[in-house]
Amino acid sequence: MSSTIDPRRQRELVRLLEQMGLEQSKLERINPQGFDWLLIDQSLVHPSFSNTYNNDQLEFVGDSVLRLSVSLFLQERYGDRKVGDLAALRSHLVSDKTLAEIAGIYDLQKYVVVSNAARNDSQALRSLLADALEALMAALYINTQDLAFIRKWLDPHMQRFAEALLAIPALGNYKVALQELTQGRWKRLPEYRNVDTAANNPSNLFSVEVWFDDRCWGKGQGKSIKAAQQEAAAIALQAMSQL
Repeated sequence: MSSTIDPRRQRELVRLLEQMGLEQSKLERINPQGFDWLLIDQSLVHPSFSNTYNNDQLEFVGDSVLRLSVSLFLQERYGDRKVGDLAALRSHLVSDKTLAEIAGIYDLQKYVVVSNAARNDSQALRSLLADALEALMAALYINTQDLAFIRKWLDPHMQRFAEALLAIPALGNYKVALQELTQGRWKRLPEYRNVDTAANNPSNLFSVEVWFDDRCWGKGQGKSIKAAQQEAAAIALQAMSQL
């Protein structure tokens, strides 16, 4: 792999970071050794494209950068709440679902380098975008050694999502909220059914349906059964609350 980045690719990445409010001139003044645009580029290369030059390890670091950024945000904005409440909020704010929505706002899909097979895998797209956003956070932090360059654009999104979660019963625990709804109105519990998607699910995502009164009210996917259940419950809660 070349040690320099293609000028056209760098211009694309500059545009991406400018969308996030990060100006090229300010970024390049941060590091005396020079801002490493190649690292930014690598953060957006999916492992399906290259076995050696990809964002796998950066995503690993980015997971910690994300969790620290969100933890600080919650402590500063909602420090009067119990730790259990903050942990519940954080679990939603760092989820693939939330990250993929943020990635969509910045059209991150246009900048991610990925194999054709992975690009056409609609089931894996959300996880791919979430991983890329985490890797980008790692690249920004490694370059600047300053969380301010992540929180500058991340905090406003976290505020919006946190306010939406706090407006939901049971603090965004959709399973609990759905259970409270069905028990309160109909004195019965919903049923969660695992869906076998092994044949057409190369990304190993779990799929779950939530049923009530012989009807499927929501379908969800996630890296764990619990995450898939939460997504299915969120969809069902929205539909059943309107009855």
